[in-house]
Amino acid sequence: MDNLPISSKYRSRPLEPLSDGEREELAGRLNEEFARGAIDTDDYRAMLDRVFAAHTLGEVAEVVAALPAKDTFAVPAVIETGTVAPGELLPAKRPGNKGAVLMAAGLGTGIAVAILLLVLILL
Repeated sequence: MDNLPISSKYRSRPLEPLSDGEREELAGRLNEEFARGAIDTDDYRAMLDRVFAAHTLGEVAEVVAALPAKDTFAVPAVIETGTVAPGELLPAKRPGNKGAVLMAAGLGTGIAVAILLLVLILL
């Protein structure tokens, strides 16, 4: 159990009830490891008995610690949809608001004309 991080629910919440879904998931992981040959028959039976006899998360912590770590991250949506291959960049987007660009250009021209008139008046 020492190889489980303190943030693991099996260590941080050992008195929390073990759900049927969690029990089935652990049994499935045990089955996979046994089928791979990573667990011998005696250990497999003992761990499976422990999983089905357990009532709390803490009671299965040693079983979880004996299993390989489970991936807990999600695959980014852009990878799942396949719109862009990993390592490629999306094409740059053009600004969609052309009116704002034209207004800014017109405002800049108006300021320049006002400054020019002010300079002519002061001369």
